[in-house]
Amino acid sequence: MNVRAAWNGKHRRVILAFAATFLLCAWYVDLKPAGLLPPDATHWERTGRFFAAALHPAFDYEDPNTPVDAIPIWVKAFHGLFLTLKFAFGAMSLAVPAALVMGFLGSSAWWPTPCPRPLKAVLGAVYFVSRFVMSLVRSIHELIWALLILSAMGVSPLAGMIALALPFSGTLGKVFSELIDEEARAAGLALKAIGHRPLQTFLVGIFPAALPNLITYSFYRFECALRSSAVLGFVGIETIGLYIQLSHEEAYYREVWTYLYPLLGMIILVDFWGAGIRRRLNQVEGGCTG
Repeated sequence: MNVRAAWNGKHRRVILAFAATFLLCAWYVDLKPAGLLPPDATHWERTGRFFAAALHPAFDYEDPNTPVDAIPIWVKAFHGLFLTLKFAFGAMSLAVPAALVMGFLGSSAWWPTPCPRPLKAVLGAVYFVSRFVMSLVRSIHELIWALLILSAMGVSPLAGMIALALPFSGTLGKVFSELIDEEARAAGLALKAIGHRPLQTFLVGIFPAALPNLITYSFYRFECALRSSAVLGFVGIETIGLYIQLSHEEAYYREVWTYLYPLLGMIILVDFWGAGIRRRLNQVEGGCTG
């Protein structure tokens, strides 16, 4: 589709509607480019010190009152990184199984065809409930879930993992159901033609074909879980985000960058790891189809 075709008809109305909505929201919240700049010289000086500290991360604590027997700051940074990784793994180990169940129930690919009306009504109710639950848990941000769950369960690793797993399971489940529904059903139809039941057809013909896409999207969400688990530190859970917050509150900007660099490096490594797995899955899928 070329640019002129995209600008015609419905596409033009949608683009203009989005542009008008953005301008209206910007006017309502008094959004101005000047608001992105520090308001006075003090803030300019603080901003300059923060970014200048990126060139000189701390190799020792900036707080002069730090005990002499405190662990080295780089050891503390990698300890926080390990805790962040643990929360992300724990949250995804809860979210992926829940998402598979919700994605299955929120998909129509396994429904029998033709489907009797009473059974279709029951399956439709299951479909609606599962889609509603997925929408509900992902509509609330993980920080809000964290505040709600921590107030109920106290500050604990399990509470942090559940706070991440809830919205991630909803997002994963929604995408899983759509990937399953969009999968080509030629293999499933062939299995059905030789007498397989609808559930057997789904498990053998449709789900394996969709599995590579489910895995690649799960790795993407794992990268998101790493960032979100770091953010949990800002509500009191011990991850590297907590160390960043405490150092930033004291204006120890060199310490902040000491914690930021390992986090950035870990996310880059996970990104390369996920890209390698995606390439292998694509090669396997291409070899099977070829």
